[in-house]
Amino acid sequence: MLEVIWHDFHRQLLLFINTKVRDKAAAEDILQDVFIKVDKNLHSLQDDDKLTSWLYQICRNAINDYYRQRKPETSDVELESMIAEEAASESRVQIHRCLQQLIQDLPEKYSEVLLSSEFSDVKQTELAVRYALSLPALKSRIKRGREHLKEKLQQCCDFEFTEAGPKADCKSDCGCDG
Repeated sequence: MLEVIWHDFHRQLLLFINTKVRDKAAAEDILQDVFIKVDKNLHSLQDDDKLTSWLYQICRNAINDYYRQRKPETSDVELESMIAEEAASESRVQIHRCLQQLIQDLPEKYSEVLLSSEFSDVKQTELAVRYALSLPALKSRIKRGREHLKEKLQQCCDFEFTEAGPKADCKSDCGCDG
């Protein structure tokens, strides 16, 4: 009887399993497990008319077992990606720290507005009111502050832009602890 079931159903059951697992080797392993269970439990099938639904139920259970037993796998590509993200995050923290230090070293009229505009969520209109400046005057001050900051950055840091994001190579004597 098992040979007849194998002959009649193994292809369609394998196709069914493949649609759920999408790993050919794993699908074949699951199919083998299904037929082992069929062999052990064939005596419990009361109605031969329900054979097809019974086989598919065993398949569904075997697929569920497969996913339950499977440990989360981290591929080398995913691991490299996570390492790259961590390195990029560390690099961003370094750049952030460096920028804050260099901004603080600017003349006070530039450093205050740059720190407020670049490192907080305060709108420029609110900053203009806070510093008693017109909006165009505030924007001009921010622009000049950025120009001064750019000069300082070019003097002390070399930036490399990679797929993971910017990477700074700062000289230790520039004051930004890079």
